[in-house]
Amino acid sequence: MKEKPPQFFNAEDFAPSLREEFDAQPLDLKKIILVAIPVKDPAEHQGFVPALKDRRELSLTDGKNVCFWETDSLRALFRGSRQPPVLGDYPEAYEDSFTLLDLHALEIAKFSGDWRDAEMLEIFSTLRRRPDGRSLGLVHDYMWQAAALVLGTRPLSQAEFEAIMARLERSCRTFELGPGSRNFIAALRSTYPSD
Repeated sequence: MKEKPPQFFNAEDFAPSLREEFDAQPLDLKKIILVAIPVKDPAEHQGFVPALKDRRELSLTDGKNVCFWETDSLRALFRGSRQPPVLGDYPEAYEDSFTLLDLHALEIAKFSGDWRDAEMLEIFSTLRRRPDGRSLGLVHDYMWQAAALVLGTRPLSQAEFEAIMARLERSCRTFELGPGSRNFIAALRSTYPSD
């Protein structure tokens, strides 16, 4: 008999504050849960205009329902003191964390366009070095929220989080062919084709 693949989200791994919100506003853990991008009233603006006011206030969705969660900082979500393994070209140890961050990078690219590789590198570098540092703008704030979701749903230490961000930086450097290259997002798009 074929073994059932593990569920992507496991409520037992959630940070206590996120588990409380999920108990009050449940989402389908069998689906991919993403941070929703709030938008300004489309009737007043041409198209969808992101309206992210406070990165600490997250709207999580399974595509149908919404759960609201507030967290003060990424540092508060670090759990434990585990040391990460060496993350090679295909870092299997944290595959689900990378998938979640990649899907969020693709999601924000739908609204703001494909960011240059150098800009994505700066965002991941800032998240690694100063997780709760000042905002660099919309994409940084949204990726901060994506990182909060990863840390809220997976028990990761600060060292593990820093290793994940360093690996994403390395990916951006690998894809960066020049000052205007946007190959990182293009590579994600080919890895996760949409419908």
